[in-house]
Amino acid sequence: MQQVTALFFLFFSVTCMAQTNTVAYTRDYEFKEGLFLTLEQFKKNKPILKSAIVSILPKDQIDFLTQVTEQKSITYKDTAGVEQKIETNTIWGFYQNRTVFINFNNEFNRINVIGTLSLFSAMVVQAPMRNEPIGDMYAIEPAFQELRQFVYDTQTNKVFDFNVKNMELLLKNDAELYAQFMKLKKRKKADSIFIYLRKYNEKHPLYLASK
Repeated sequence: MQQVTALFFLFFSVTCMAQTNTVAYTRDYEFKEGLFLTLEQFKKNKPILKSAIVSILPKDQIDFLTQVTEQKSITYKDTAGVEQKIETNTIWGFYQNRTVFINFNNEFNRINVIGTLSLFSAMVVQAPMRNEPIGDMYAIEPAFQELRQFVYDTQTNKVFDFNVKNMELLLKNDAELYAQFMKLKKRKKADSIFIYLRKYNEKHPLYLASK
């Protein structure tokens, strides 16, 4: 019985420590400027700082990190001072000029809404919809780029198209909001997806390192 009690208090203490070391995200939260290799680095606010990046580019440039991430690979010095080289397309994202950028399809896109469910826009290549017959020949429509909105779920590290179907899926984690959303008519749902994304983030804030 004493062992069970001791384990309970140990678990309670660890949980309390974890809670006191994090804070719910607000617009006043101060990220450290640098590269985030993973989602966990982002949540812990522990990027690779600009000072650790090995580059011939001037680090006082306001868009230094943008220029760095346009390269195929990046070299930086780890905590032991040893140079490490990583492929740019493996980086989670970066923070620069009070803006978080996330890597999606090997392009870094600004996150417009930061939260447990984050929102960003990105250009995607759309394949031709159809071929139009012209006599015995077919006219092939060229591929084109389209700006679309996406939801990034920080709980699963997955990206979804920002649409009604996916919001239904994401809201299942909150029975109350899910029930409210499902009662709406089809047109109203489409008009309300941003509202419910905001409601979800208010009820389930994104917790980040407090220091």
